[in-house]
Amino acid sequence: MIIHKFGGGILKTPEAVQQMLSILQTCPLPSVVVVSALNKMTNAFEGVARAWFNHTDTETGMQLIRGYHFDMACRLFSDPDDAWLLYMKPMFAEIHEKLLGEPGKNFDKAYDQIVCYGELLSTALLRTYFEENGLDYRYLDARKVVKTDDIFRDAGIKWDETRDSIRRERDLAEEDSLDAKDDYLILTQGFIGTNSTGHTVTLGREGSDYTAAIFAYCLDAREAWIWKDVPGILNADPSEFADTVKIDEMNYQEAIELAYFGAKVIHPKTIKPLQNKQIPLWVRDFWHPEASGTRIYELKTIPPTGPVFITKKNQLLITFQPRDFSFIVEDMIAEIFAQLAKYRIKVNLMQHGAISFSICVTADMDRVNNLIQAMLPRFRVLYNSELELVTIRRHTQQSIDRMTAGRRIIIQQISRKTARFVLA
Repeated sequence: MIIHKFGGGILKTPEAVQQMLSILQTCPLPSVVVVSALNKMTNAFEGVARAWFNHTDTETGMQLIRGYHFDMACRLFSDPDDAWLLYMKPMFAEIHEKLLGEPGKNFDKAYDQIVCYGELLSTALLRTYFEENGLDYRYLDARKVVKTDDIFRDAGIKWDETRDSIRRERDLAEEDSLDAKDDYLILTQGFIGTNSTGHTVTLGREGSDYTAAIFAYCLDAREAWIWKDVPGILNADPSEFADTVKIDEMNYQEAIELAYFGAKVIHPKTIKPLQNKQIPLWVRDFWHPEASGTRIYELKTIPPTGPVFITKKNQLLITFQPRDFSFIVEDMIAEIFAQLAKYRIKVNLMQHGAISFSICVTADMDRVNNLIQAMLPRFRVLYNSELELVTIRRHTQQSIDRMTAGRRIIIQQISRKTARFVLA
């Protein structure tokens, strides 16, 4: 069993969809194919969700989304009108019906009910394309099998229920396979699941990698393959650095560290379920599938590599100062983190002094503003915006100088393996 994951950053042109088909036609079976929303469609649906929640115009955003998908259909199919009627039109009718309803008072819940359609539409398009090109597959709505708790926009997995549901679908696929028990391909979505009340939930932005790991874990997959538009895991983001170097292999621990610090290639939650069952993860080059890529597995000796650079923009540095001049001690830190957990704010870096506690977070202002309002009665709250968080793994002085030259360093933290800087 191979688990494939194809991201929306790849599946943004008809040529990319054709390349995906070519890869799947030559890859070993059985396999599960996990796909994301098409290019930038999650962002577009986020705008629609916000407009719906605020009772403002949703049609402008929906026109953009319909236009993008219909343009793809026109460029992929000989008869786009017929192709549109098969799976796409019913899906858009379902979205329209949803937007006629009331969003409720919980934005995160409303968000999940709309944003999930990015993934559902991408599989609707791919189903039609697979069928037109003779690729045998079995469709699976991920919401049927990925069972979660009730935390909207960042749901946790109910592993036993999810495992049992996924394995039931695997057994049905084996029974229905025409040629052999192991000769099947399942197409499903990343990023989405359902809670105990049947409401759609999402697993956090970029959560499709995590979905691939969930399927790999539940099915005891031989390997998981994440397809990217880069040669593998690089030592820096190639959109920001011209002199990147591919890392051929790394162990699970190093991959977790890089993902935690914000490396864009892998979602932070992806590694744990794979490591738990010793399932290798390959990050592979979508446009050159014959290339080696990067292998992540139980590697005992880490090959020597140079510094790895990770940058996170759009950061806020928030500082809490007790109004009564109290020391920042354990109970006060616990209080701060209780509020962070309540408003689902993830800390990227923290530092404290005698009477101040500072955190660096991504500027999700809806959640940040709620946090600030909750903290104001007891704390004075200060913050700096438009900052960048830079992490250098296996740093050298030259690499530190390269990233900090000409910048104002607001916070720096340097340990044996990692240097981190909040920069203005």
